[in-house]
Amino acid sequence: MAKRVEGTILVRIRLLLDRRHFLNRDGTLILVTKFLRTLAFGYLSVMLPYYLGKDALGFSEFGVGIVVTTALVGGISFTLISGILANRIGRRNSLSIFGLLMTVAGLLLFAFTDIYVILLAVFIGMIGVNATETGPSASIEQAIIPQTTSEKNRTYAFSIYNLLGYAGASFGALLARVPTSLHAFLGFNVIDAYKVLFALYAASGLLLTLCYRILSRRAEIDHFGGGLSGLTKSKRTVAKLSALFSIDAFGGGFVQQTLISQWFLAKYNTSLDSASNIFFFAQLITAASFLVAGRLSKRVGLLKTMVLTHFPSNLLLMGVGLVPGFEWAVAFLFARQTLSQMDVPTRQSYMIAIIEPEERNAATSVTNVSRSVAAAVPPPISGYLIGTALLDTIFVFGGTFKIAYDILVYASFRKVKPPEEKV
Repeated sequence: MAKRVEGTILVRIRLLLDRRHFLNRDGTLILVTKFLRTLAFGYLSVMLPYYLGKDALGFSEFGVGIVVTTALVGGISFTLISGILANRIGRRNSLSIFGLLMTVAGLLLFAFTDIYVILLAVFIGMIGVNATETGPSASIEQAIIPQTTSEKNRTYAFSIYNLLGYAGASFGALLARVPTSLHAFLGFNVIDAYKVLFALYAASGLLLTLCYRILSRRAEIDHFGGGLSGLTKSKRTVAKLSALFSIDAFGGGFVQQTLISQWFLAKYNTSLDSASNIFFFAQLITAASFLVAGRLSKRVGLLKTMVLTHFPSNLLLMGVGLVPGFEWAVAFLFARQTLSQMDVPTRQSYMIAIIEPEERNAATSVTNVSRSVAAAVPPPISGYLIGTALLDTIFVFGGTFKIAYDILVYASFRKVKPPEEKV
């Protein structure tokens, strides 16, 4: 009996240690960079409408939408470039370059208020306008993660990766209130108060570059394809996934976090402090949901987890704009966040699982580019609608396209099982 108890204890200890060390050193660094990057995106995505709008520079709602689209187009462009760069100069060097570009963008935003410089900065700096990201750094990191963990821990690794991303965005949203505090309590000029966060963004880029420089050679891969030219066996699968993900992203383009922040400002005259609090709790709720995603996927499968959580979340998204009153809108937003992103780690894990290992970076780059292209179209439309009596329709449009994606992705891939789910 004593030997059996001792054996059981040893097995449990070994499993605990396996889970605690489910990533190697490179994987741990990738988790750190994810948190740092989304921390920066978290405050920028909330405060940009206030800085660009009536609080400081006086841009119209449509003008804010143009800035959002420019940021997304920058992400698209550099995601395409990342496939070429990573193939020629390596993943670590490519990631370091993107970190330095963030620094340049932050310095430009700190030094200038001219609209053309702002557009240049958000383009080259891959400024995050949403808590989620599909830019070049995320594409390369997602391709590295499977090399840092075992197959059985892959979904768990993606869950923690996204959990830390949303935790970063959550605490970043709290930092968005810094300009208000600097102006009210320390007498900073309004524009100068906002520029403090741009300086912090520039510093974040330098810190990210340092983290990327100390990744090991194991983060690289010998056969690293970028774009469709890097796909052979998986080309049809990736093309189909890209088309479906584009539908989802197009819907999401109507409700980027920056645009929801702008909507709260336009409809309820929400202060920057209040918006900061709203998105802090919204992203914290989202981060917590990732703890459930991995466990649920083991019970019902990756694809079913994607659809069964995403579909009801989109009904709640539509409700944000349809319910009466500020409190109800916030309540529906929080309810939506409990489910809306549980499909992200499962989607990433599912795609990686059904793609050939040597084609994974090409697959992540292509699907992320397709998502980014689709998401870049709606922001000016949303910006225009927010300036009219039809401002609530952005949630209806967003939810409708995302529900269509849920139906189509399940119908298209219900028979395609990842290796661990095959009987």
